[in-house]
Amino acid sequence: MKPLVFASNRSFSGKSSMCVGIGKILKEKGYKVGYLKPICMIPEKVGSCYVDEDVRYIIDILDIKDDAKNVCPLIFTEQSYDKALKEKINSSSVNYIDGISRALENIKKDKDIVFVESARNLTYASFAGISAKDICLAFDARVILIMKYENDVIDKIILFKDYFGANFGGIIINMVPAEDKERIESLIIPFLKKTGITLFGVLYSDKILSSISINDMSRYLDGEILCAESKAGDLVDSFMVGAMGHEMALRFFRSKPDKVVITGGDRADIQLAALETNTKCLVLTGNFYPSTIVLSRADELGVPMILVKHDTLTTVSKLNEVLGRSNLHEIKKLDKLIELIRKSIDVDGIISIAK
Repeated sequence: MKPLVFASNRSFSGKSSMCVGIGKILKEKGYKVGYLKPICMIPEKVGSCYVDEDVRYIIDILDIKDDAKNVCPLIFTEQSYDKALKEKINSSSVNYIDGISRALENIKKDKDIVFVESARNLTYASFAGISAKDICLAFDARVILIMKYENDVIDKIILFKDYFGANFGGIIINMVPAEDKERIESLIIPFLKKTGITLFGVLYSDKILSSISINDMSRYLDGEILCAESKAGDLVDSFMVGAMGHEMALRFFRSKPDKVVITGGDRADIQLAALETNTKCLVLTGNFYPSTIVLSRADELGVPMILVKHDTLTTVSKLNEVLGRSNLHEIKKLDKLIELIRKSIDVDGIISIAK
């Protein structure tokens, strides 16, 4: 079978989730599934090798027995990216695709199908000849585009179909808000059918899948949990920003349960208002340590407080990015993901394009 490349035009669109969910279902059907993520951008050590941060969970979930150095053959951090640029300047003969080719040959030996997860977007590492398109061309692979839903998703789908040409396999539209279901069914799907673009399925936004644990949120924000660490495993899926007076903040915070409240670490009035409502976590920005009164009250209520160095605007931007990430190590989310893929994704159709 031809390798299947899972790619997207932007970060956090669900590539890892699709590899894991579809891979698990295929393994249940008796397929031997291989997995390869050619470009490791946020390395974590597994044994004597380094793999990308989500890959260590994927290795466990899909019971991957291949050597980790083949699963993640290239490391491209910011530093190594620039090093590769210098190498390209100094020598036009540098060939990075060869390392991926050797890894793929090793992985596919005893597999029925191999999933290749591309980097953060379609063009990343084009200068080195290892973008998603380059990989498709080198290995005659078929690409499945994971498209995070936007109003102009059709424009992007048409553009990317032409971009990949004969290597284009089809699309999955992910993270569609429930209120856009009628638009999907009455406009998007009929248009794709008319233009002959293969749609393998649509996944609608789910509260469990869009959540993140407080612990992971703190790690992503480079924060420090100051209290109530026993609650750091709780999941959260929405946040509110506090920047008003105490009375107005109380009315504002009461409108949404189980939220994260983001506010300046020096705003004790807003912090106390948040603690008077159904709040699951407080994120304190600006690296301002809270007062002992607020800290004691939060600990008493079992509400973790996370101290971060970023300003409020940067923190909000980062949280908007991270909400919806796969966080594959959370069993509750993994079970929900597989349930939704069974219901909404044409897994047999995906396999058929690899033949």
